[in-house]
Amino acid sequence: MDKCFLQQIAGVSSTLGESLAEEFAKGGCSVICVDNDLRYVEEIIARLRSRCCRVEGIGPDYRKHELENEKPTMMAYECDLLDRHAIREIARKVEDEIGGVDVLVTCAGRPNQDIFDMASTTLMSHYWMMLAFLPLMLRRDRAYVVGVTPIASTQDVYLGSRAAIAGLMESLGQELSDRSSHLTFLTISPVAGDSCTREKEQQVAKEVVQAISRDQCVIGISWCSKMLYRIR
Repeated sequence: MDKCFLQQIAGVSSTLGESLAEEFAKGGCSVICVDNDLRYVEEIIARLRSRCCRVEGIGPDYRKHELENEKPTMMAYECDLLDRHAIREIARKVEDEIGGVDVLVTCAGRPNQDIFDMASTTLMSHYWMMLAFLPLMLRRDRAYVVGVTPIASTQDVYLGSRAAIAGLMESLGQELSDRSSHLTFLTISPVAGDSCTREKEQQVAKEVVQAISRDQCVIGISWCSKMLYRIR
């Protein structure tokens, strides 16, 4: 990335969440990884550091050389993403220890969740996370909120939850449109099935990171819905 942002990935243990963290780290960004299990988050960070470490560089003589101490800055935080009080606490902790974030990515939700969790708790997790961090993000020169909806299947509850999260993002954008001209909301809706592979998730992550780097308001990905809303 041409711009260096401080990213927070809430729900980094999802495969798309990990792919997003990897792409941001490869771009030289600092990444805050948040999820329910601290040990697993730390394992993810260890994997990402091994994959994202820059081992070669180009010197003044145009020859490649090894770079020392060029591992991306990555931080692990534990938070129950379905507990609004825990989310508020992690927001305060991030503010005290780091100061704020430029990009917030919410990936809460799993494809095998109970119907009631999918229809209510997961939606509220996205809402509580955005509500907790928006005050910090409004202070930044440029900020982005990326909402990744639960993996969608043909079941009505998944489709309904996906539409509800997209509607939440749009309504927040409309509500804040008169107060901020530097905040962008993006909704990404992955689709379940055989076509939802690790490679395609990595491609989606690249598209999202490139869109933020280029300050785009629309991107098109064949296996995701084009549901991106920008505040002007």
